[in-house]
Amino acid sequence: MVFSAPIRLLASLALITLYACNGQTQSNPKPAPDSEILLTHHPVQETDGVVYFSYDQGLTWENKSEGLPSTTSIGLGGIAVSGNQLALISKDSGLYYFKSQEDKWVPISTSKQLLEGNVGALLFYHDRLYAGTQTKGVFYSEDNGHTWATLNTGLDNVTIRKFAKIEDRLYVATNSGLYSYNDTSGRWELEYGNGSLQVNGLTVFDGRIYMATSQGGFASPIGEKDWKPIFSKGALHNISSDDQAVSAMAYNELFSSYDQGQTWQNIQGGLPSQLYTFNVVNVNHTLLAGQWDGIYRKDSESGSWKLSSTGLPEKLAIANMQVYDNIIVVTGNERKLRDKMTTGK
Repeated sequence: MVFSAPIRLLASLALITLYACNGQTQSNPKPAPDSEILLTHHPVQETDGVVYFSYDQGLTWENKSEGLPSTTSIGLGGIAVSGNQLALISKDSGLYYFKSQEDKWVPISTSKQLLEGNVGALLFYHDRLYAGTQTKGVFYSEDNGHTWATLNTGLDNVTIRKFAKIEDRLYVATNSGLYSYNDTSGRWELEYGNGSLQVNGLTVFDGRIYMATSQGGFASPIGEKDWKPIFSKGALHNISSDDQAVSAMAYNELFSSYDQGQTWQNIQGGLPSQLYTFNVVNVNHTLLAGQWDGIYRKDSESGSWKLSSTGLPEKLAIANMQVYDNIIVVTGNERKLRDKMTTGK
């Protein structure tokens, strides 16, 4: 498997394996599991500085890491939201649910096989919780993570990077393309890709699916598999959207498009030079960007990004950002930049 230079950079730094999205809970026929899974439990130690909440649209941040062990490492896509449920999965200590009444994270005994696969992506979809791994494919649970089974039939590659729910269909991004799950046949079906197309992110905008890949950006009307290139300026690390624009995250710049990807404008101003953005979220017309040294905020289309990390540790790379019950939830890990890499503007 051949990775681009930025992907090798992430691997060499032991940073963040790229992974997953979130969905809503409904009923759905049970797919046949590929195998049954044994469980193991990891003791909890109190720590801080891994998960933070903001109650004021990213102006200030509060540490919400109680209940998590000091070794917690959360991959990109490793938090999931559905209704009043908030969960995260750690590569080394397993699954946790946030209990609002106790204001802490509570562990769930987690499959040893799941953890051994280097778990990253997490998604609530219908009445199941899905988890993606780097080496063992897709796992799902129908009892809130107490037991797990694999679900890999139809996949040509078991390195899972992201999940997405689009118009009541489950999608998975892998190292060899984009797949969707067919509930009737119980198989994954290839939507688009080839042996070398690494899919890093998905979003929906104006009736089309947008895909971030190692070969740029692609888009197709939902359900038509008519994929066309929409971004050719290099590999994309992630992609997101709101009700006005699509944001494309290249490995050294951030771009936006207001015309379905026909044209793109650089919106890197105010962000660290030559460092990529992990994620972009629009909260009540305020844009928030997760970067290598914290959270940046942008209050107008024409304005520049400004650091908005009050309450966060210095140099905390923000790998994940989700909105949960009007609260912005972020996760991150401390990182060291290589020589010549800088967070200078």
